[in-house]
Amino acid sequence: MQYADVIEVNGKQTVQLPAGFRLESSTVCIRREGDALILEPVRLSAWPVGFFDAIRIDDPAFERPPQGKMPSAPEIA
Repeated sequence: MQYADVIEVNGKQTVQLPAGFRLESSTVCIRREGDALILEPVRLSAWPVGFFDAIRIDDPAFERPPQGKMPSAPEIA
């Protein structure tokens, strides 16, 4: 088991996480379960800029095949 130091800074507690427990996110959700505090990284709510350009597939094998003639729309009376 590893331990972390709890430090008071400007009336707030800060926990110094050991290297093996570092978080990739700069924001976390926090909740309490009994005496335990659970920290969970907040996931991005939007795709990163350029994400879809980076996964673009230009291989013809992945092109959508012809769908045929589009049927006419029904008339609404």
